[in-house]
Amino acid sequence: MKFGVLGALEVTDDGVDLRVGGPRHRALLSTLLVHPGEAVATDCLVDALWGERPPRSAPEMLHVRVSELRRALSSGPSRRADVLITRTSGYLLAAQPDDIDAVRFAMLIGAARHASDGADWPAASAGLAEALALWRGPPFPDIADRPFAQAEIARLEDLRLQAVESRLDADLALGRHAAAVPELRSLVIAHPLHERFWYQLMLALHRCGRTSESLNAYQALRERLRDELGTEPAPALSELHTRILRQEPSVIPPGPPPTAPAATPNNLPPTLTSFVGRHAELDEIADLLRHSRLVTLTGVGGVGKSRLAVEAAAAHLDDYPDGVWFIDLAALTDPRLIAATVATVVGATEHPDRSALDQVVAHLDGARTLLIMDNCEHLGDAPAEFVRRLFDAGPHLRLLCTGRERLRITGEMLRPIDGLPITSTTPAHGNADAVELFAHRAAAVRARFKITADVAPAVERICRRLDGLPLAIELAAARVSSFSPAQIAAELSDRLVLLTGSAQVAVPRHRTLRTVIDWSYGLLSPVERRVFDRLAVFVGGFTFDAADQVCRHGEEFDLVAVLGNLVDKSLVTADLVATPEYRYRQLETVRAYAAERLDAGADGETIRRRHAAYFAAMAAEARQGLRSADQLSWLEQLTWEHGNLRTAMRTWLDGKDFETAAEVAGSIYPFWDLRGHYVEGRRWLDLVLADAGLSDRTRVRALMGSATLAVIQGDGEVAMAACTEAADLSRRCGDTVGLAHALQYLALIATYAEELDEAEVLLAESLAAAERPDAGWERSWAYVFLGSLALAQGDTARAVAATRSADRELAAVGDSEAYAWSSAIRAGAYWAGGRHRSANAEAHAAIRAFHRLGGLFGLSLSLLVAGLILGTDGKPLRSVRVLAAAEALRASIGVGIQPFLTRWLSGAIESATAEAGAPAVRLAWEAGAQLSPDAAVAEALRELKPPI
Repeated sequence: MKFGVLGALEVTDDGVDLRVGGPRHRALLSTLLVHPGEAVATDCLVDALWGERPPRSAPEMLHVRVSELRRALSSGPSRRADVLITRTSGYLLAAQPDDIDAVRFAMLIGAARHASDGADWPAASAGLAEALALWRGPPFPDIADRPFAQAEIARLEDLRLQAVESRLDADLALGRHAAAVPELRSLVIAHPLHERFWYQLMLALHRCGRTSESLNAYQALRERLRDELGTEPAPALSELHTRILRQEPSVIPPGPPPTAPAATPNNLPPTLTSFVGRHAELDEIADLLRHSRLVTLTGVGGVGKSRLAVEAAAAHLDDYPDGVWFIDLAALTDPRLIAATVATVVGATEHPDRSALDQVVAHLDGARTLLIMDNCEHLGDAPAEFVRRLFDAGPHLRLLCTGRERLRITGEMLRPIDGLPITSTTPAHGNADAVELFAHRAAAVRARFKITADVAPAVERICRRLDGLPLAIELAAARVSSFSPAQIAAELSDRLVLLTGSAQVAVPRHRTLRTVIDWSYGLLSPVERRVFDRLAVFVGGFTFDAADQVCRHGEEFDLVAVLGNLVDKSLVTADLVATPEYRYRQLETVRAYAAERLDAGADGETIRRRHAAYFAAMAAEARQGLRSADQLSWLEQLTWEHGNLRTAMRTWLDGKDFETAAEVAGSIYPFWDLRGHYVEGRRWLDLVLADAGLSDRTRVRALMGSATLAVIQGDGEVAMAACTEAADLSRRCGDTVGLAHALQYLALIATYAEELDEAEVLLAESLAAAERPDAGWERSWAYVFLGSLALAQGDTARAVAATRSADRELAAVGDSEAYAWSSAIRAGAYWAGGRHRSANAEAHAAIRAFHRLGGLFGLSLSLLVAGLILGTDGKPLRSVRVLAAAEALRASIGVGIQPFLTRWLSGAIESATAEAGAPAVRLAWEAGAQLSPDAAVAEALRELKPPI
């Protein structure tokens, strides 16, 4: 049996919560838990239950309460009858020390202190975090006003403060400075004269590179101590202040913990092959990045710039605690999409009043982050302009760019990348890097291949002829399954002589690589060449099914064998992604070669039309999938295929087929919505809607896409115009389903304007229009919007009923986003109606669903409701932090807020201010506004009571 006194009294038996009775039963049990394992005198128990003036019958009434409590404690699954024992002097609670959270709390702190004494900081931090996780609120709340309990409460409160202080010491020793700053800011407000917290805050700020803020903190404490106590800061604080001013080594961040590299957020692509050599280059790149904000790796295609950049970043993840992000620009053809692509990767959200570039700069402001911008050369001056603006994000941001030429920006450090060494400078230590790479790749296609004395000269000749270019060497090594190294060397020598006129003439490297691809291409069968050329149409990779439909399309050949051969010959790579099947791609150098062949052939236009048709069909299928239980898997699939979908729409637009382009855009706009591509989505929709010849139904879908994205970005005028036109067209063509959808958004716009009667009429019309059996999705959303309207009207019971109706419709539809909105609205209704336990469960469900889907609009609302719940659960400052995070997230995407939510928010802030004071609330708000969406989600779910 477990007893919880660190917060509201809790008793569990084999995991089952026990009800111990009313206030006097809780006070009785709490008093016994102050002295576990000891007999508590009857007089003390009487005083705990009735205070200084107990009734005459108090002893008899105490006996009754003890009997009732004993019965409650024995009602659990274990049926224990020996928990509450009668003694001649009083009563005793028979509980093991580890069964009481307060005792376990002290034991964990003691063990953590022992770990701290041995400088085992990871164990100390983990142990103290485990101890503090037991703390659910003020201890012994049922007897907090009793003098005999106040000493124990004060002891536990002081122990908790010491535990927080010690845990922060451990975290700072582990290098977790940035994570500690928001908490320390809250602590110095809550405990303004606790100088140890000020010491830790100064140290953490300085180690985050925020030295001026650290010195300001010292000054703020100094002024407060002078004003309130007439004293100066303690010597330790003054000494720290001096050491920071002098930049002494003792205040420089210690080395990162062993787990720091794994904890660094990153999206570095997985590597399926070994990395050979380049040790000097790796060291030099790391050194350049330590001293320069921009490093550019230049070299011809195939020299290994991309792989080298990834390896350099992977080796130094701990240097960039705020993230290492790989941005592949190869698939982009429109320079305007650079900022949006980077924003998506780093997690910066789009905003209607700010450009994607401004959002990226704001998101990365002050961050210790490394951006790898790969394949910059084909986008003209746009990458250079983008990088130049990124310098506004502060001195800690580092950029590692790759391309065939420099960006030509002031401050750029250039590192040309050459081929791998062909002759070993230290023969005793093995083969040269180029030879070793050949050996590794050859062994992949011929398991027993080794560099022996008779093979080595031919391999060295191959590597020398290929100037040590890794891609060329890999292509040549892939032929070992069919040719000996001597045959490969002879073939390459002949081809290079033909191209240059003399074997002694130096060969330009780009010509060398093209020659190797020419040679590999010449060894392909006719059908392999045909497939190789056609694969160039895919942007960002492809699945086997896509290749089958686009490249084979009914022709009689074995695509499995052909694609396998191209992979074996290193002309196509196979990547294992988060799906059951491989995803394939051509390296950009190889793809550029294949694209030239495709454009020069007779069927280039046909293949591009097939590609566009395939992805138009995928978009049509996605339209239903995005409204089903498979919504999340469709979002992931469209994320992978975004480059191909862009290319398909461009193909249709270039061919003046606005109808098909509009069908694609009108089908995938929920993907643009949930994954935050608002600006790009609206641009595509504007392009297709510019054509006046669209069919009515297609135009309605595109208009509703435009309206959805416009509403999210707060552009009510555009949304109103699009919805009105969509409703008129739907009525004209008898499209009741399209009409139902348009009316819902008109109702939403009316709700924002507090025209609630108008919204009521529109939603009634929407439900009437969605009577068809196949309109379950439209009906479910109509009920969701009705639930939102009911909240605005203050009718919480109707809001719950409407969302329950939505859930019934969704049982046959399965739209995860609609379910999430339904849960969020119910959470708000339960909170407003005082049903906080139910509100907790619904808020949990909504936050998890929106976080999983990536729906930032819904997530901001769910976090807001979570903050409201925390405020009424006695956690005013935690409430303010989550509310601030919710508002910061909403503001970051430019979403409007309904007036009734503004009123709820204002009321919550006023209550928190009255309870905790304006300075504490202000600091908590500032700290919460700095939380990332992921951190806000983690904090909200941690602070909310777990759902039943």
